[in-house]
Amino acid sequence: MKCNYLKIMICTALFFMGSMQTFAQCPSIVWSDEFNGTSLDQSKWNYQIGDGCAESICGWGNNELQSYQQDNVSVENGRLKITALKERVKGSQYTSGRINTKGKADFTYGRYEARVKLPYGDGLWPAFWMLSTNEAYGGWPQSGEIDIMEFTASNPDNAYGTIHYGDLYPNNQYQGNDFDLVGANFPDDFHEFAIEWEAGEIRWFIDDILYSIKTVADVSPYNWPFDQDFHFLLNVAVGGNLGGPVNNNMLPATMEVDYVRVLDGFKPYIAGKRIVLNQANAETISIGNIANNAQVNWTVPTGATIVSGQGSNEITIDYGNSSGIVSATYDDGCASKTLSLYVNVEPPFSKALSFENFDAPASITFASSTGTFNEVNNPAPNTINNSALVGEYTRDGASQYDLLIYSTSNLTDASAYVNKDKKFYMDVYTDAPIGTTIILQLETADATANNYPTGRHSRFEATVEDNGQWQRLIFSLLDRPDPSAADADVNQLILLFASNTSTSDLYYFDNFDSYVAGSAPTPNTPPSVSIDNPTDASSFVAGSNLAIAASASDSDGTVQSVSFYADGNLIGTDVSSPYTMSYVVPLGSTSLTASALDNDGASATSSAVVINGTSSGAATDALVSGISTSTASAGRGSNYGTAQVSIQNNLGQAVSGATVSATFSGTFNQTVSGTTNSQGVVSFQTTNSDKGGLTVILCVDNVIASGLNYDPANNLVNCSNDAAARSSGSIVLNTKNSLSNDEVRLFPNPTAGSIHLVLPEGVSDASIAIYNMQGALMITQVLSNGTSEVKTEKLPIGLYLIVVKSDNYLPYQTKLMKK
Repeated sequence: MKCNYLKIMICTALFFMGSMQTFAQCPSIVWSDEFNGTSLDQSKWNYQIGDGCAESICGWGNNELQSYQQDNVSVENGRLKITALKERVKGSQYTSGRINTKGKADFTYGRYEARVKLPYGDGLWPAFWMLSTNEAYGGWPQSGEIDIMEFTASNPDNAYGTIHYGDLYPNNQYQGNDFDLVGANFPDDFHEFAIEWEAGEIRWFIDDILYSIKTVADVSPYNWPFDQDFHFLLNVAVGGNLGGPVNNNMLPATMEVDYVRVLDGFKPYIAGKRIVLNQANAETISIGNIANNAQVNWTVPTGATIVSGQGSNEITIDYGNSSGIVSATYDDGCASKTLSLYVNVEPPFSKALSFENFDAPASITFASSTGTFNEVNNPAPNTINNSALVGEYTRDGASQYDLLIYSTSNLTDASAYVNKDKKFYMDVYTDAPIGTTIILQLETADATANNYPTGRHSRFEATVEDNGQWQRLIFSLLDRPDPSAADADVNQLILLFASNTSTSDLYYFDNFDSYVAGSAPTPNTPPSVSIDNPTDASSFVAGSNLAIAASASDSDGTVQSVSFYADGNLIGTDVSSPYTMSYVVPLGSTSLTASALDNDGASATSSAVVINGTSSGAATDALVSGISTSTASAGRGSNYGTAQVSIQNNLGQAVSGATVSATFSGTFNQTVSGTTNSQGVVSFQTTNSDKGGLTVILCVDNVIASGLNYDPANNLVNCSNDAAARSSGSIVLNTKNSLSNDEVRLFPNPTAGSIHLVLPEGVSDASIAIYNMQGALMITQVLSNGTSEVKTEKLPIGLYLIVVKSDNYLPYQTKLMKK
């Protein structure tokens, strides 16, 4: 060990840095602060003061909110205390403390440890860490940073150990691991945080449990800067990139430090999996840094069996169903001690759904891939996977980060996978080297190719364990790159085979499934639905109003809604029995169907009823029978808004040569005019284009048709969002034959967080239902008289159907864009 002191030299003879399995001497403390005085020992520590601006890193390089002050650091009753306060100093709204040993205690190699009680307090970011003293390789992070312990108080059962290295910001690099404290929170008691640092390797420990190792190979091809003098830092940051939003009600809050010590040798530790599968077999747990001849007495949880190794420094265990403590008691000549490791035995998991299995329709949608992706016959069926069809993926060796991307709408709560209530499973067949990692990354719409980690909700990792035959892999949580990514907003699943390599290995995969803890839920029985009126083969005068009626039931739940369709096009939705919908009969044959949706999201469609619209007398009126909007590419990522308007007469016949005037709104604002073709259809396109998520709405202003009257009240639809008229930046729902022709105002639309509905005076018994475009009920809420707010922030981005209903009126519907 190399010790560097400007004021006090406390060095012992160099001790060897051998393997982790041998131990040459009992370790001794060569430097420490036990904090037994009444003030900070300034022969060992320096105060750091201010907000970082004096060091040209305002916010200390992390957008932190505090100003460090000497008064926030105290020593009493054998403890160092660093306290964060809600207190204004110049431009800072908070104060806290930060100290370091630079120039007074600088070290290269050894064991470094501190016993710390961390604070509660959302937004606090305490740390025990080390920085390069002489910066031999350049400025941060080129000369390295070692985080022995970092902690975000808003996540009180989790601590981190990390190294920083690489090129200058923004091309800096970092990696590390976290430690979950099972069944408790770090602020509830003191815990010892430590590293053992030797040439080419750093190891992290919490309470003598080894949980992370980093070596020269891990940072390659970057330089390993951890071979120079480093010094200690202790601080409590407020807010910042990692701290997050601050809860002022939890301040003041204090981090307490019992001691900081440097040892000239390594201490015994325990290592092994802290989470294992139910009924897991052949799992190993070991003791390190003890003499080879030391006798170790092991105990295991109820239901677990020591298969081999009792008395030695490593045992093999077969687990049962119960979690518990694995302990090892030993005397290695230095100390008689018991080390403990709590092992969480997971519950059994059952298959809940399949994302992609190639033999059946997938519940996710292939979007794109860097490598070559095909569906092929199973190359080697076995007992693990005997499916007929599988996916074949050849990694693109020219891409460091090869991506296979699926889009999804059925991951409504990704937190279940982070919390291990659900898991991802996949069958894999490959000749890629054993130990090759496959990463599954969950992303939201905020993620782009160049803004990592924004929008990366979570990452899960599986490791290739066999070659040349199918293996069932289980993905484990790797990290949460963007903690702000909402659990309900995940819309992409990305597979990275052998990420950060240049390999071009071939992978077959299949049965990409979701499993749930415990027994799989009982499959939901879909509802039943039939059309009662009209009867099949009925005839009606074209242009007449028809009351379509349907009945629906659900044997294991309730019917949420019934939607009516004409030739596959949605007419409308009713959310209560009896289920009815008004329909204007067109000329010719039309197929009517009804689709019922139940409370668990299952749907069923009725048998078709075919009606015939006949002409009677001369046509007298023109009406808008349909409006559809879309986009068209303008190049370079931009798109035009487009629309089609269909005009019929009151007999259901197409009207050609009609002049249609209309207005685009939403993203675009433009008035257009055109003439219908022989099918009664006129097409429009905006003159301007735009990028990003576009909202295209078209409302018809006027129709001029020779010999025919035009009354907007007769239209089947006035706007592309199924009945919206433009009004002062909000959408005004001018109802027809519903809510007594009063106005229901909905705004804003598009929306990001919530919508407001202004109900007509006297309407006090209304309700709102919001469905996605697959018919699944997303939100229901009873509306009060006057203005009602409906929270929509948890809805994924996309288009939704809104149904407003009152007992005294027909239901009314429109569409909502969530951005």
